Amino acid sequence: MEFGTLVPQGWRLDLAAVADPREKWETVRRVSKGLDEAGWDSLWVYDHFHTFPQKRVEATFEAWMMMSALAEITERARIGQFVTCVQYREPSYLAKIAACVDVASGGRLNVGVGSGWYAEEFEAYGYDFRTVGTRLARLREALDVMRAMWSEPMASYEGKHYRIVEAVCEPKPLQKPRPPIWIGGRGRKVLLRLVAEYADVWNYNGPIEEFDETVEVLKGHCRDVGRDFDEIRLTAMSGGICYRNDDELDEYFERIAGQDVPRDLVFEHTRCKGTPEQCIEYLNEWKKKGCDGIVFFFQDIATFGDGRSQPEIFKREVLPHV
Repeated sequence: MEFGTLVPQGWRLDLAAVADPREKWETVRRVSKGLDEAGWDSLWVYDHFHTFPQKRVEATFEAWMMMSALAEITERARIGQFVTCVQYREPSYLAKIAACVDVASGGRLNVGVGSGWYAEEFEAYGYDFRTVGTRLARLREALDVMRAMWSEPMASYEGKHYRIVEAVCEPKPLQKPRPPIWIGGRGRKVLLRLVAEYADVWNYNGPIEEFDETVEVLKGHCRDVGRDFDEIRLTAMSGGICYRNDDELDEYFERIAGQDVPRDLVFEHTRCKGTPEQCIEYLNEWKKKGCDGIVFFFQDIATFGDGRSQPEIFKREVLPHV
């Protein structure tokens, strides 16, 4: 299996304990470089503008600014977003940015795309949230636009929601035919059909107990559109907390105390948790189900480097045994 992690960014309040904006950014740089050197397969960012689950007056670094920076900060790990909201940027512009980042990174970019869900953020930044159906229709057209921009010398497209006329996207991405497209989610009727039609990688973000049933739905969509299901990589997301006893768990929560994130909320939203043996068992269950990649979020990611952070514990005590 391959393993990735979200880097410090601030959206999940992971930088709240760092006071100065320059120190926050230095933390992003230091940790991202360290994760790359430690051998993580991929490094990721969220595409959001203000914090979650509570909206606070607190820093959140912008996703594609971070993509550009990670292209230079790192040398070997793939880089990507969970996931780029196509409503926040015109798809022609997004395709242009992504192509440039792929070149800058030496062909290491993953492009994660989604229709958007955070209504409060849409309203705060002046975006029209629209209906679910309209957002998904725009996602479909955005994918058409982006693929055209990456493959044609001058791309034109006429849709209901987007229009481009002889748009030039140079440089083209280094990866051929294009950077891998990741689509995350589990909406059975429309979202999974888009996965069947467009995705190179599907990222599942739900409980493991519902994974097999959701995969069967995706297989049905693949049959309907004539897509070979085996062409699509299956991946999942998870939080991670590894501890051997209550004292180690208490130490973990002391490490993130400055973020002021409720303990029960962190624990509830972390699916991969427990002793090293329990975490290994959980990840091996994913492996048995055909999932070949997990992307983690670690609430203490900003503390990476002292040997006691969760990404270091997982890399040392859990992942080698999966």
